[in-house]
Amino acid sequence: MSGLSEKVREQQTRYKKDVLSIKDKGKWRGKLYDHILPEEVWEINLWDGIREAAQLYFQTKKIAWHKDKHNMLSSQIMCLNIFFPLKQHLDVLKTWLSSEFSDVGNVVDLDFEYIGPNNKNYFNEEGGRGQNRTSSDISIVWLDKANRKNMLLLEFKFNESSFGKCGQDKNPNPKRCLFSRKIIASPKTQCYRAQVKRTYWDIILSDKSPFKKEYLTATSYCPFRYDFYQLMRNQLLAHCIKSDSQAGFHKVEFGVIYHADNNELLRMSHPFDGKRDPLKAWPSLLRNPDSFHVSTTQNFIHTIEISLPDTLNVWRKYIKERYEI
Repeated sequence: MSGLSEKVREQQTRYKKDVLSIKDKGKWRGKLYDHILPEEVWEINLWDGIREAAQLYFQTKKIAWHKDKHNMLSSQIMCLNIFFPLKQHLDVLKTWLSSEFSDVGNVVDLDFEYIGPNNKNYFNEEGGRGQNRTSSDISIVWLDKANRKNMLLLEFKFNESSFGKCGQDKNPNPKRCLFSRKIIASPKTQCYRAQVKRTYWDIILSDKSPFKKEYLTATSYCPFRYDFYQLMRNQLLAHCIKSDSQAGFHKVEFGVIYHADNNELLRMSHPFDGKRDPLKAWPSLLRNPDSFHVSTTQNFIHTIEISLPDTLNVWRKYIKERYEI
């Protein structure tokens, strides 16, 4: 268990007992843990100021809750506890967004588990929003000073140790993943995802790809096999939305927001371009490295504090008590 995981597990266990007054252990992956809520009361994992509204929103939008929603270390729950209250205070988001973009006029929308306009299926994936589909944890729509519509997609991380590996469960020949040049030459025969008709490689290898093609063979193995799988899919989602003429976006970019103490997340299992930190290595793959944005949750909270209305004082107190941020 990493240092952050141990710290936040103890922290959430205390909160569960001292604030939520729940002493019963909850079951997670077949075992009982102190930091897991009993499944029948999972909804108290959400701040009471958004509890009903968030559940109604997910129901209306047909968004799937993650199976670990009763885990007090759930990134989805933490993401909602921090960002969902801001749906009613988009000017607060503008304060932070302006630190990432110089031409922000107004923030006009905030969404969750976003898969694209009209729920388009760009990658021929199964499932839907929040389940078995490339879903951005957060999407922020904003108008620039020329009144053009733009979007920022964000992957949100709490105590996870990586950005996910490409699953090998159904791959009949996982050894193919170890030969990047062969994959680039013939993805439909060398990549299981392409064989099951996912369109990732069609876009990656296209003339308008967001990736530098010469870097795709920088490692002997597939660059998305070990540490970049989630990053790749979200980057492609941003690219597809930007390229979709019906979506009407001037600019669509992608980024990551993560807990500042999560050092485990910043250590790749396999280095890339001489770097161990995935957030520093990832831009090496991009034609436009500046289109990738990185922030910490702590920096986000610190930046917006100056613009919080009094109506969010209770929420701010909750975030500090719940997550010590």
